[in-house]
Amino acid sequence: MAGGRCIIPLIRAFSICAGGTAVVSLTPVALLFAEGEREYLALLPGAPRGINDLIGELRGDIEREKEKCSG
Repeated sequence: MAGGRCIIPLIRAFSICAGGTAVVSLTPVALLFAEGEREYLALLPGAPRGINDLIGELRGDIEREKEKCSG
């Protein structure tokens, strides 16, 4: 956490597996800034409309990343 701020990128992952080959596409869709108990979300171009619902589903992962960030 730099200066009390943690920046967590939210990435959309898309994968296709066929015939023993895999292709993966990773696209950043948002940045979550955490400062103590406050959180700010910066949406990037291409972010899905339901991003707030997705953040709810990712809450456990986000909290783990915040813990890692704070040490």
